[in-house]
Amino acid sequence: MTDTRKVRLVPTGDCFCGCGAEAEIGRWFVRGHDITAAAALRALEGMKLPQRLVSLGFGPERSVVQTAVEEAGWVRCAGCAYAGTPANLAAHTRAGTCTDDAPAGERQPAGPEAGDPEAAAQAGPARSGRADPAAAGTAAPVRAEFGAARGRLLPGADDPSWEEVPLHLRQRLRVPAHQLVTPLQGRLKEKESRRLLSAVRAAARMRVTGAHWHLLLTASREAFGSPRSARARALYEALEQVAQEVTPAEEREGAGRPEDATAG
Repeated sequence: MTDTRKVRLVPTGDCFCGCGAEAEIGRWFVRGHDITAAAALRALEGMKLPQRLVSLGFGPERSVVQTAVEEAGWVRCAGCAYAGTPANLAAHTRAGTCTDDAPAGERQPAGPEAGDPEAAAQAGPARSGRADPAAAGTAAPVRAEFGAARGRLLPGADDPSWEEVPLHLRQRLRVPAHQLVTPLQGRLKEKESRRLLSAVRAAARMRVTGAHWHLLLTASREAFGSPRSARARALYEALEQVAQEVTPAEEREGAGRPEDATAG
């Protein structure tokens, strides 16, 4: 039987690049030599970074950064798209280098997916607070005609009630959403499903905007996968629970008002 366990290595005090210098206690490399060693290894392998990513199963369809967050203890910055080790995140926060220039697929909840003008219009004002004329009127509730929320009144894409979706429902949705796109297959691979795919990936990251919720809750069951797909079924059932939970803020505020009962 083949032993698939990783070789356990410990810092020896010698720089692991092989330069012969002495590394600090608990460190693998002399400062900066890890970068040199990584570059030398890439040169020997003869592969560029995209090729190395693909050889390990990563690329446009599977984020190496998100996998590091989920499996290797990396964490995300709450203010931008940065992700790294807890120590690096602390340094990033202290440096005040947060930006709003998140790459496509790695945005935080305040913005729509990059390169999707329609989603940008639905998502409402940008984080800077400047109103977007194209987004006027998006706060109005919408009656869902299809999907898990069929027949229900959904809050507008920029309604604050989307931020109140209970954490346990977001967490329940996260697992089947991740499984549905890892690996990516079925109808979500089709070009016309690009926006829905972005919304499913956002659900897997628990970074769902109001525009994402609209896409997820109004998409047909078949849009997520075949009738035999257990992963698609689990995702759809989680969305049905979310649909039962969300209510437009103005509808909640208007419920039970005396003038409503005496009107007419």
